[in-house]
Amino acid sequence: MFSSSAGAPRVYQQIVAHIERSIYEGRLASGDKLPSERELGKHFGASRVAVREALRALELRGLLEVRQGSCGGHFVRPVDASVVSRDFRTLMRLGRLTAAQLTEARLMMEPEVARLAAERATDLDIKEMHAALDERFAVVAGGRDPRDLDLDFHRRIALAARNPVHAVAIHALMDLESEIVAPRGLVADADREEVEAAHGALLRAITARDGEAAARIMRAHIADVQRRVDAQNSGV
Repeated sequence: MFSSSAGAPRVYQQIVAHIERSIYEGRLASGDKLPSERELGKHFGASRVAVREALRALELRGLLEVRQGSCGGHFVRPVDASVVSRDFRTLMRLGRLTAAQLTEARLMMEPEVARLAAERATDLDIKEMHAALDERFAVVAGGRDPRDLDLDFHRRIALAARNPVHAVAIHALMDLESEIVAPRGLVADADREEVEAAHGALLRAITARDGEAAARIMRAHIADVQRRVDAQNSGV
């Protein structure tokens, strides 16, 4: 989980650096629980005071969150794109951001993110993506709307790409997509089936570690969804 132990002056800063690097490099993922303070102290050869200072610093940086209760402790925080999303929403409400511009941004970013995910996704990432598609299938079978799950699948791909800049950007774009595009929806069964097929193809490419195929499928998928939304809104 962690690299070599600390054991130098200003120990708490070195603990911060080690845990921070473990998060950025994917050895600690969103939602993972850190070892106890005692275990961390033993691992880093540090006092409980130094460990607590390091954990507090990481909490203030927004990388960790504290949960209370018998199953509580320090956990890696999910990616927080709220600040970026808020700026995007401001542009949208001022009439300076259109659905076409959102699609253009997605076409620039998401194919490359899909390619990186095919190269970097862990076995756990792939397992969770399979579970997400299974959940979508169950939701559709139950007659419910899968749009939130569809957007979440794109977020999962961004996390699997192991680049926090991409992850924050895609999370923010998906938040915006949920406000601009999703309310108008893809309500036809054929459209929803096409999304399911595209996500399945994406996951197969990522599982096969085929970055070029993943990028190509993602590009075609985004363009196809926008075409279907435009056709639906124009009554074609």
